[in-house]
Amino acid sequence: MQKKPVKKSSSSGGRFIVILLLVAIIIAVSIWLLRGCSDSSPQVPEIPQEEKKAEPPPPPKVYKYRKPSENPRFGEQFIYRNAVAGNIPNLPLSQKAGSGILVDLNTREVLWQKNAASGVPIASMTKMMTLLLTFEQLEEREGLTLDTPIKVSVAAYKIGGSQVYLDPRETFSLGELMKSVAIKSANDSAYLIAEYLNDQDIPGFAARMNRRAAELNMPGTRFVNPYGLPNNAGENSISSAEGMAILAEHLLEYPKLLEWTSTVRAPFREPGSPNWQDMTNTNKLVRDCPGVDGMKTGYIGKSGFCLTATCLRGGRRLVGVVTGFDTSANRDKFMRQLLDWGYQRAAELQQ
Repeated sequence: MQKKPVKKSSSSGGRFIVILLLVAIIIAVSIWLLRGCSDSSPQVPEIPQEEKKAEPPPPPKVYKYRKPSENPRFGEQFIYRNAVAGNIPNLPLSQKAGSGILVDLNTREVLWQKNAASGVPIASMTKMMTLLLTFEQLEEREGLTLDTPIKVSVAAYKIGGSQVYLDPRETFSLGELMKSVAIKSANDSAYLIAEYLNDQDIPGFAARMNRRAAELNMPGTRFVNPYGLPNNAGENSISSAEGMAILAEHLLEYPKLLEWTSTVRAPFREPGSPNWQDMTNTNKLVRDCPGVDGMKTGYIGKSGFCLTATCLRGGRRLVGVVTGFDTSANRDKFMRQLLDWGYQRAAELQQ
């Protein structure tokens, strides 16, 4: 009897498929578990950090002599677009000015200008930079005050021109010397101050004056000494009308200076002493021109009669600068007219 052929069971193929499915499931589960563990690992609770307290602003800088300007536009460039240029038709004396400028510091508007950026000899208006550097040193140098005593040097004693006749046997406070520079335009005092502040190095002090002028962007400016006479080489300190107006604005931050420059008369030395002087302000406008409180006159042959005038009327601050006049009388008369004209012009521009 023939045997029937035995059929291969399909169960082995099914088992193989089942095994594959199980392996796939195991792999999938393993992957899931691995991901789950990493994602669901216990989070270390963040310890809330104590909120940082806002640091208080630094205290405002305390100045000894400077009162920072409250003008929000302090130091901005002057605006020339509305300036009357050259001679002013209804002010004939403007023809006698070699250069000049009139600026409304409130608005930065230049009301009038004549060769305003040209460097010209400025004579004793040079001392304005000497005074600015001195006030800045008073703020920066520890132990330096207006009461600091300064002994007169032989070199200061020998300086000529406008002076208070310092004697090497004398000693004065820095404040007394500065006051004589501001009121009497004392060359000997200006020299002595610069000598004291810069270790007897006058050329070095002049170099500091020039660096400061560059920082202030004073066009056409080069100082050769701290007092304004020609140096030994015959060179003059020069600046521009615009430069002197910039310098004047920075000096206005020192109320003590304005106290001096607005003083009509003041004594130098104790009354009864051999060289006592009754100093008269070289700027005659502080006597009779409303609002004028400074700032500096100047004269040598090369400069003509010069003046930087600061004026405050009704809250509006103007600075006027003129150079090259033939007489001090014409210079002063023109500045009075210029300031009156300027306040009217400033009001018109704001209408």
